[in-house]
Order: sequence, then C-alpha cells, then structure tokens
Amino acid sequence: MKRELWGALAIFGIILAAFFGIHFLFLVQEGFSAANYLTALAILLPAALIVGYIFLTQLLEPKKRQEAELEHLVREVLHEINLPLSTIEANLAMILRNTRDERTLRRLSRIEGASKRLTRLYRELSYNIKRQIAPVEKERFDLAGLVEERVAQFGEMKRNPIVTRLEPLILEADRIGMEQILDNLLENALKYSEKAEPIDVTLSQGELTIRDRGIGMDENELLRIFERYYQSDRNVRGEGIGLALVKRYCDEEGIGLKIRSRPGEGTDVILDFRGKGSGNTRHIQR
Repeated sequence: MKRELWGALAIFGIILAAFFGIHFLFLVQEGFSAANYLTALAILLPAALIVGYIFLTQLLEPKKRQEAELEHLVREVLHEINLPLSTIEANLAMILRNTRDERTLRRLSRIEGASKRLTRLYRELSYNIKRQIAPVEKERFDLAGLVEERVAQFGEMKRNPIVTRLEPLILEADRIGMEQILDNLLENALKYSEKAEPIDVTLSQGELTIRDRGIGMDENELLRIFERYYQSDRNVRGEGIGLALVKRYCDEEGIGLKIRSRPGEGTDVILDFRGKGSGNTRHIQR
C-alpha cells in the first residue's frame, strides 16, 4: 500500500515539475524575472506535494481497509481449515496403531492418503494466498537435501520406487515454493506411471531431472500442459493446476523449464538452474 502511495506521489511530483519547467521556459522568453519565479516555485511545489499526499491518502484509504479485511478473513479461513485436518490426522494415526484387521487397514490407508493430499493442498493454498499478501523471503538451502526430504515423504506412500542420484546444489530462492514444485512434479510422475515402474530423480551439473516411464504425452498435449485445469488424462484424478504453478514459479525465479515426452514411453521434466535469473520454457518430443 505504501509503495503504491509513494509511486503515485512520485508521478504527481514529476508531472508538476514538468509543468513548472515548461511554464518557466515560456515566462523567461517573455522577459519574466527568473529569480522571482524560482522563489515562488520553492514555495508552491512542496505545498502542492503535501496537498497531493493528503489527497492520495484519502483516495487509497478504502482500498487499504479492504485489503486489511481480506487478509484477516483469509487468515481466519485458513485457520478454520487447518483445525479439522489436524484432528483427522491425529485420530487416524491413533486408529491405525490399534487396528490389526487387514481389510480395515487398507481402507484406513486410503483415508490416510486422502488426508495427506488435503493437507498438501491446504499448504499450497495457504502459501499462494500469503505470497499474494506479502513478498516471500528467499532462503539459502541445498536443493539436494530438499529433494531427499520430499522423496522420503512420497516414499511413505509405498507406490513406485524412486531412484535418486543427487549432487549438492546451493540455491537462494523461495524454499517453500520449491518444495511445492517438487511435490507437484513427483506427484505427477507417480500418478501417470504404473506402480511397479521406477521414478528417476537426478540432480547433476545444475539440472534437476524427474523421469517417469508412464503414459507420456503427444505434441498437442505438450503445447497445453501449462494451461490451468488442463489434464492430458481425464481418467486420472487431479485439479489440472500443478504444472501451471510450476511454470509460474520457474518464471518468477528465473529457472529454465524443459519437458520431453512421448506417448507410451514417459516424460522427463528438467529444471535448469544454470542460468537462474532468465527463465525459459521448452517442450520437446522424444
């Protein structure tokens, strides 16, 4: 809000200065005293800026109140969503510890998976709302360590084996956002692959590659994968917003994004950190 106010005031000041400057040149040509004009200008310009500041403050005050109310509402809603999720997870863990029936355990396991998915969506929603309210601070971290952490989390799902080959890579970036990007890409790789097929995660020479041997995509699908709500396979559950978020994050952080795919052979998603600061996106068919 303050940035908008000072930005508007700066523009107002530039317009005033330009007006007085043109007026000054005109009057000097007509023989008017430059000293008298500059004296008057030294009095009038600060006064005009003060009046402009007061006017702009009053003009932007309703917007400031709306933003404050919206932020309060968002925080309340996020808090209310988090409470039942935490209750479900805590009680489910207790039931799982005290249950021995295999059929019941399988059902509880499906509920647990859905609960974890809801929690992940909640964190994603919370993160994206908060980053709209205030800038996210960048952190210095080892990408290899973060990848290992997320792979271990997905390993608890006991689905596809995930094979990692990771070299250390220190980044200064939005760590929470990167965590969500990794979650989206790993979830997609698992979701579109047969359970027995391994997922390869490689971090080498400044590039992170996540490779699956799933259904793959043709050229037309590759052109649309970053559209919100688009899904290449309607039979697979999802919201169709994951890769749109991945692209936005990569664009904002200046990370290169490349995708290689072929129907029936799988997909490679490559994040290129070597030119961090000038993001680009490419779609390549194998």
